[in-house]
Amino acid sequence: MATVFGGVEGGGSHSKAVLVSADGKILAETDGPSSNHWLVGVDKCIEVINDMVQRAKTEAGLDPNTPLVSLGMSLSGGEQKDAIDKLIAQMKERFPTLSQHYFITTDAIGAIATASDHGGVVLISGTGSNCKLVNPDGSQIGCGGWGHMMGDEGSGFWIAHLAVKTVFDARDNLVAPPHDITHVRKAMEEYFQVSDLMGMLPHLYRNFQKSHFAGFCKKLAEGAEGGDALCLYVFAQAGKVLAKHVEAVLPAAQEPLLSGDLGLPILCEGLVWKSWELLKPGFTEVLGKVASSDKFKGRFRGYSLLVLQQCSALGGATLGAQSIGATIAMDYKANTKIFYQHTFDSSQ
Repeated sequence: MATVFGGVEGGGSHSKAVLVSADGKILAETDGPSSNHWLVGVDKCIEVINDMVQRAKTEAGLDPNTPLVSLGMSLSGGEQKDAIDKLIAQMKERFPTLSQHYFITTDAIGAIATASDHGGVVLISGTGSNCKLVNPDGSQIGCGGWGHMMGDEGSGFWIAHLAVKTVFDARDNLVAPPHDITHVRKAMEEYFQVSDLMGMLPHLYRNFQKSHFAGFCKKLAEGAEGGDALCLYVFAQAGKVLAKHVEAVLPAAQEPLLSGDLGLPILCEGLVWKSWELLKPGFTEVLGKVASSDKFKGRFRGYSLLVLQQCSALGGATLGAQSIGATIAMDYKANTKIFYQHTFDSSQ
């Protein structure tokens, strides 16, 4: 078998695998369910990865029993060293024909590696949320990525939770809602197939599924597009808190990251970004205030929001290859598309 590298993008709701040759040609791509080991467990995680990669080998016309040269995995929940070591050890033991070498990093770092070889910010808002700044020298700093109990601000789960909690708080007369809850309550009852708030309890506890709960965000987006004020509000709040993640990592940004043609490049990953127009008012408001603050005035001169044209499994494959001293040719400009740019007035 010719030199073939594998990459995996593992999210909280769905996953992807890619096989790529050293010249950067994509040989096969496959899809699968969640491979976040904190959500589905180690066994299920590695089974999903093995299934996707082996199907990709078959799709590419390769022998499934011949191991890949390396398999680089960009996984949500892929930060803790002990957990990573355990995943790799179990893969080697259970699936010896999968790959010769393994490398695991976070979904955020995999995304950056797909977009650029000189760093940037990646801001993930999918089922959960996370933010990483990677400098040109490879140093990095993060904000978020702690899961729904401690974070996930601005994510699909967070947006859904904020809307549902607003309904609960209004019902209890605990907090006055910022807008009428009628539409959101009706949408909630339809989505979760309940007739009252008590019916929500199994979805919040015994039968809780993070990805399903986060899926309610899509219904809220539809409500916002239809003009419902509360739906518009929760997305504006999400835009604000996502921008606060950028503000949190900004002090660590090296000058070359801020002074390029794009300003600060921010790679936006996750399905929530499909609702950019709903996030935009809150997001731009916060970053505008940051740019005019004494701390960043004249230094933070603008930013560009980019979206990947290739899945971050490709970045995972690149990092996996680099971990064994190999390289994959990458056309970074073709891997991203700019969907929003803003330059701050120098007089701000």
